[in-house]
Amino acid sequence: MTRKQKIAETAQRLFAERGYEHASTQLIARESEVSEALIFKHFGNKEQLLDYIIKSGYKRIVEHNRGMLADKDPLSLIYKVIDLPHKLVTDEPLFWRLQSKLTDMPFAQKQYERFIQPVNTLLFEAFSSLRYENPQKETAFLLLIVDAIWKKLATSNTQGIPEMLAFIKEKYRATG
Repeated sequence: MTRKQKIAETAQRLFAERGYEHASTQLIARESEVSEALIFKHFGNKEQLLDYIIKSGYKRIVEHNRGMLADKDPLSLIYKVIDLPHKLVTDEPLFWRLQSKLTDMPFAQKQYERFIQPVNTLLFEAFSSLRYENPQKETAFLLLIVDAIWKKLATSNTQGIPEMLAFIKEKYRATG
């Protein structure tokens, strides 16, 4: 692992644990066992370090899950989207905990919206092909549920989540 990667991993952990505002570059340097100057050399400033963490995190997630939602069966695709928060948070818990703490930051919101946009399109097509009365509202509704689930998984007790996911799938199976 390069020193740049070590700095980014340490910063991600500290931002996720303490919040962006409460993790100084001095603390990140100490925990990374590097000089604070090296952080500035690699990233410019703390905000650019956060930008790097968010962009590289989404890039990693997209690459790791490429093709996951390429299902031709619309109901199977809907089920995969319902399972998506559990899979993503299980694969990258610190990244998603950090994301949950950054929901008020415009840059983080923009990156999340860019990430979720293809899912939005796929869901709309799935609901349309299943002849839902209002596929646009169904898509918005399910994405709202998905958003709530990943935030709950990233930030709190996950007890009952598998049962809730099964319940949501059953509702779509019954109405599809």
